[in-house]
Amino acid sequence: RAGMLGTLCGIALVFIGTVPMAEVFESPYVGFASLIIILWGLVGRFRLPGNMPAGLLALIVGTLVALAIGEARISTEGVGLYLPLPWIGDLMTGIAYLWQTPELFLVLVPVQIYNFIETMNNVESAEAAGDSYPVATAQVIDGAGTMLGALFGSPFPTTAYIGHPAYKGMGARSGYIIGVGAVIPLAAILGLLAFLNNLIPLAAAAPILIFVALSLVTSTAGAVRPAHIAAVTIAMIPHVSSFLMIKWGSLLNALRETGVEGLPNLGDEALTAALLQQGAHYTGHLALSQGAIITGLIWGAIVASLIDGEFRRAAGFALAASAMSLVGIIHGASLHWPSLDPVAMGYLIIAAFLYLYPLVDAKAGERGAGEDSPA
Repeated sequence: RAGMLGTLCGIALVFIGTVPMAEVFESPYVGFASLIIILWGLVGRFRLPGNMPAGLLALIVGTLVALAIGEARISTEGVGLYLPLPWIGDLMTGIAYLWQTPELFLVLVPVQIYNFIETMNNVESAEAAGDSYPVATAQVIDGAGTMLGALFGSPFPTTAYIGHPAYKGMGARSGYIIGVGAVIPLAAILGLLAFLNNLIPLAAAAPILIFVALSLVTSTAGAVRPAHIAAVTIAMIPHVSSFLMIKWGSLLNALRETGVEGLPNLGDEALTAALLQQGAHYTGHLALSQGAIITGLIWGAIVASLIDGEFRRAAGFALAASAMSLVGIIHGASLHWPSLDPVAMGYLIIAAFLYLYPLVDAKAGERGAGEDSPA
């Protein structure tokens, strides 16, 4: 559980917490007005006028402030009727192209593995919050939703979204997801997404995502044993690397768009050496970022098992990580033929130590002087 929830905490803290917080600070008049309502009503759990839901009030206040200072506008541009139509011809063309280019599976398979694990982790997060759902059903619905969306031209795979503890904390029940399932398609069909995007600024909605991040991290702290907090923490780290890799790429793209010429690509040998001179460890962050969800889960599981004295189990996780690294499921851009790279060898070293050292030293499993047993 520590590994599964820890890797979700990494996603929550870095992508769902940090990025929206930056959006709040980019537009402080709107963002701060919305953020304090979220903190007051959802974090502090204090009453708001008329028992109004904090999320709704934050959106309303943030939008009104944005309209008053000119950061939002009411525009009916794009409003119309856009009925969803199946794109059978394009779908068949895509399938044919896929079979003609089988190397695409080297990228598609890892992506779907990550989606599978993300859904599994989010189901575990819901269970930690007191709600149990069948994992198999969630996976089948994900697959069916992805295929149905592809039929209508969607390139996005569906997966169980992060943040169940937060939505539950906001008072959401089954009606919430039914409402989302009705409002979003209706807005798309009527062309209202652009209208809403112009009306509700990012800074007004961002505090809700900040609360989602806060809720997931804090609920995880209560759902795992205190001794496993170290496992949760290490599981979060790969997502920091993932964030850095995305932003480094965004920085280079932004420089190109401003007219800067002759810029190297990420991974260029000279750029990698220069980054290292500045203390930016590109190679290490790249390896950690590739398959960050699985990497975080694996390292969380290794540390949790180690804390519990389950050395063989921890070694088993290290062996699994080595096998996945060998073929590019983690620490690789795509699947490839088995290659014994240094990272895969490193996992084998960890596995060997965890298997063998307890056998050669009878006292290996004893904790050092002054160390308490894990709670």
